[in-house]
Amino acid sequence: MKARHMALALLATAFSLNSNGQLAMNEEYQDGYDHSLQNYITEKITQYQDKQDEKPQEGKKKWKMADYVTVPKFGGYIVGTYKYNSQEGKNGGDGFGLRYLRLYLDGTVLKDFKYRVQMNVSGEPGSKNGARVIDAFISWQKWAPLGIKLGEYKRCFTFENPMNPWDITSGDYTQLTKHFTGMGGDLYQGAANSGGRDLGIQIYGDAFKVGKTQHYLLHYQAGIYNGQGINTSDKDKEKDYIATVQLQPIKGLYVGVFGWSGSFFDGAQSNYFKRWAAGVSYEGLFSARAEYARNIYADGADTHGLGQKSDAWYIRMGIPTWRWLRVNLGYDAYRKDMSTWTSLNSIYSLGLQARPHKNLQFQLQWNYCHNNASGVDKDYHQLWTQAYIRF
Repeated sequence: MKARHMALALLATAFSLNSNGQLAMNEEYQDGYDHSLQNYITEKITQYQDKQDEKPQEGKKKWKMADYVTVPKFGGYIVGTYKYNSQEGKNGGDGFGLRYLRLYLDGTVLKDFKYRVQMNVSGEPGSKNGARVIDAFISWQKWAPLGIKLGEYKRCFTFENPMNPWDITSGDYTQLTKHFTGMGGDLYQGAANSGGRDLGIQIYGDAFKVGKTQHYLLHYQAGIYNGQGINTSDKDKEKDYIATVQLQPIKGLYVGVFGWSGSFFDGAQSNYFKRWAAGVSYEGLFSARAEYARNIYADGADTHGLGQKSDAWYIRMGIPTWRWLRVNLGYDAYRKDMSTWTSLNSIYSLGLQARPHKNLQFQLQWNYCHNNASGVDKDYHQLWTQAYIRF
């Protein structure tokens, strides 16, 4: 009987992948969304199984499916774009595009062990940024103050890096996040876009409930990583060490500091650096984030014409104007060589974000860019439109 009902549960999972049932958000993972139809069918099957198992069976221990494993949850999201850039001398990049097509599977084993596998399948075929696994990890957290995560996942550096594209309130990640967390920016020359992810092990947790809301005052994460990005083994036997400490004095308001000591192998040598960031993030009646980050290369490790020091900063704010519409404002700056302002690239943005349904979102954004390092056109405009759908 048990085997038959387990098979029915798996069949329910397969059926839900082709259904048009109502969707629900999974609050436990920033990149995950559940199928409520799948959950409903699974719940009915497990309830029936549990009733069968509650019947007295001499010499046998009662067994419940939910005590051991959950049925895997499948889902994904699609982000389509249209971009226009007025910069003279710029070739390519305009027009329609598929920014993301991601599929995921996650679940729980023995209640406290959670796993996730996520793929990005929208990359150019045959390229180093083509279809690939981007998340593959298992985590354990029985107690709020201590959790352990092992595998491939987002680095715990900056507030914005771990965020889902759905939630960053802009058409793209900031220059700070792209260059400082491993999204194929200047500070990782020659490396594939790892989406801010790496292979490693991390501990994390929340502690000290305070106030009437009983929210956690302290959040921390600390990890050891290969330093080479996703789907890549360690190439120089060096490791990256990243940590963050964040305080939440008021519910929804976080103040955090981040540190990173690491290296990357460029094919010829290891390049050592130290990196730190500080910022504030608030999610409540409105949303706001501001961060500053600095990168310092070790003596003799400067490569590819990079300066010994680089820095970046940004501020973003989202202001609700109606129940499903809000205005987003932002300023985003990056200096490849912080010893001179001639390397400054600034982006001022104004956007509208419409979310008529929790799984459907549209964005319209205008950017004014001033790039001191550009030799052709220092001032230009960008227009972005994006459509998100989750399933």
